[in-house]
Amino acid sequence: MGMDTKDMMNEMGAAFAVTWLVMGYTVWTGDVGGDTELIGIGMGGIMAVAALGVAWMAFAGAHILPPVTWMHIMTGDLGDADAWMANGTKLVMQIIGGALALIMMAEMNADHVTYAQASGGVAMAAWEFDAMTIAGGVAAGAILWCIHSKAGNVWATAVGVVAMSGYIGATGSTDMASMLMNEMGDLLPTLLDWLVTGISVGLGALVATKIDENL
Repeated sequence: MGMDTKDMMNEMGAAFAVTWLVMGYTVWTGDVGGDTELIGIGMGGIMAVAALGVAWMAFAGAHILPPVTWMHIMTGDLGDADAWMANGTKLVMQIIGGALALIMMAEMNADHVTYAQASGGVAMAAWEFDAMTIAGGVAAGAILWCIHSKAGNVWATAVGVVAMSGYIGATGSTDMASMLMNEMGDLLPTLLDWLVTGISVGLGALVATKIDENL
């Protein structure tokens, strides 16, 4: 059985809150093309840990971030169609929640840095396979799953996510939402990065589970 409406709204609301308050948005502090400033906490430091921890408590049951969902996918029953539907819906709700937050933030501040300005009007480079990047995702996924599954504490998971955010694609749903709302020409490289990063993190969690079972 897939997610019900309450679960979907919970996931979307959590993604909205984290995109708005943690991921934030960038604005020009002066003329366009000059200095910029992040309006938001950002995915680094103790405040990011606190915000994520509170979000996981307030939106109980929500995964909020793609790497958490991918870890649950890969460590669950891969033959369970209902589980795939539920987790797939979570991934979609994360993108929708992120998109709604981005729309609101753009309306709140006319001086925000647009997608085209951030990319310099240049399309993203084609996605390329990088073994070391994938290995980093697998390693980070294994460590994060150990923290997430054994500590049984949202604060511990939040510390792990912030510490390894660059390896696990913590901002993946926000990146996907931004691309879908602005430059569909970047769909393929963004989608592949989102998928490959998520799957590599999930594989890391699966590896950690198998190692733990055989020790």
